[in-house]
Amino acid sequence: MGHACEWETSMMLRIHPHLVGDYGAAGPVPFGNAFEPATRGWITRERTVPGHIGSPHLATAEKGEALLQRFTQDAVAMLERVVRWDGSSWEG
Repeated sequence: MGHACEWETSMMLRIHPHLVGDYGAAGPVPFGNAFEPATRGWITRERTVPGHIGSPHLATAEKGEALLQRFTQDAVAMLERVVRWDGSSWEG
């Protein structure tokens, strides 16, 4: 996942499509090795002129719905584990 990539753009197309600009012609911007090794901090505009990292042109609202559903399910599962935790064990 990058910035304004396929995933982020898909989720925005699903929840706030009016905020998504014309991304159809946005070609992919490679991730590079931005995190390995993490030798210094960076901001997106240092790495990409168009402002995105990844492939926003592959985004769809349907992918956004699937991602949001999955993230919601995983967040609920994590919170259910927190509620079940006995507060002292290292088991989940």
